[in-house]
Amino acid sequence: MTQRAVFIVYPGFSLTTLAVLTDAFFVANWQSGRPVYRWTVAIPERTAARGFSNIAVDAVPLDGLNPREADIVLALSSFDPYGLADAKGVTAFLRSAHRFGARIAGVETGSVTLARAGLLDGRPAAIHWANRDGFAETFPGIPVSDRPVERAGRCLTCAGASSAVDLALALIEEDGGPNLARIVSAHMLRPAGLAQAGANAAPGPGDDALVTRALRVMEDHIDAPLPLSRIAAQVATTQKTLERRFRRALGRTPGDHYLTLRLTRAQNLLQQTSLSVGEIAADTGFESLPSFSRAYRARFGVAPSRDRVQTETAPVPRVSTLFTG
Repeated sequence: MTQRAVFIVYPGFSLTTLAVLTDAFFVANWQSGRPVYRWTVAIPERTAARGFSNIAVDAVPLDGLNPREADIVLALSSFDPYGLADAKGVTAFLRSAHRFGARIAGVETGSVTLARAGLLDGRPAAIHWANRDGFAETFPGIPVSDRPVERAGRCLTCAGASSAVDLALALIEEDGGPNLARIVSAHMLRPAGLAQAGANAAPGPGDDALVTRALRVMEDHIDAPLPLSRIAAQVATTQKTLERRFRRALGRTPGDHYLTLRLTRAQNLLQQTSLSVGEIAADTGFESLPSFSRAYRARFGVAPSRDRVQTETAPVPRVSTLFTG
C-alpha cells in the first residue's frame, strides 16, 4: 500500500533535511518499482515555503489537507521551532492524524511541535543539539535523547541533518522491508545508517564473513566467471555450504547473485560508456552476444541495445551490489 506523507514546513526550515527525506523516499520508489510513497509539502501559513537558505519550494496550504488521509506526517523546522508549533492548525492536524493511525515525526527542531501537541509526554525525544537546553527547560517531562532517531510508539523524533537518513531508513524498513532499506541505504551512501533502520533488519552479507569473502571473489572475476566450486574452494568451504549461507544472508543462490553482479556491471557500462554491446558482453563474461542478450532481457525486460541511457525510468537491478566494500 502506498504511504501518503505530509511534510509540514515553516519559513526558515532546512532545505537539506527536506531533500534528504524526499530523496530517500524517491529511491525507495525507484528501486522497488512501485510507489511506496507519495508526498505533499504543506505550510500552515499562506506564505512562501522558504528555507533558511532563502530557496523556496512548492507547498500547499495545510488547511486544505485532510489529516485522515495521511499515513505519515513530518514536522520540519529549524530556526523558528515555536513558530511552527504555534502556527494555526498545526497542533490540531498532528493530533488528528495521530488519532487516525498516522506516524508522526518531528525533524530537527520539529520535535518541539510534537511536544507542544502533547504527543511526547514522558517519552524520550531527539532534537538538534543546539536546541537541547531550551527543549529540556520548556518540556521537563520529556527526556532528551542522545540518539539521532528516537521512537515512542507511532511518534518519531530526529535530530536533523545526517540523521534524517536514519529516520527515512526506519520508515522505509517498516513500509518496504529490510532489504529495500538496505538498498536505499547503499544508494544514499549511508551503509552505517542502516543500524538505525531497526533491530529486526534481515541479515546482510556484512553479517556473514564467508559470504562477504565469496562476493569479493565474484567481483574480482566478472569478466571471467569462476565455477561455484572454485569460489567455494577459494573461501575454504564447500559448494553446498556456500549455497546455504547465501540463501540465509541474501535470500538467493550464489549463482543467481553472481549473474546479478555481472548484469549490473553490464548495465552500468551500457548506460555510462560508449562501448559496444559486444564489448560489454565480453567484459562481463558472456561467451556470445545472443547468450548475453537473452540473460539481459530476462533480468531487465529490455534488450541491452535499448538500455543505453541512465534515467530514473530505466530498468534497475533491484538489488544492491555495494555490500562488499
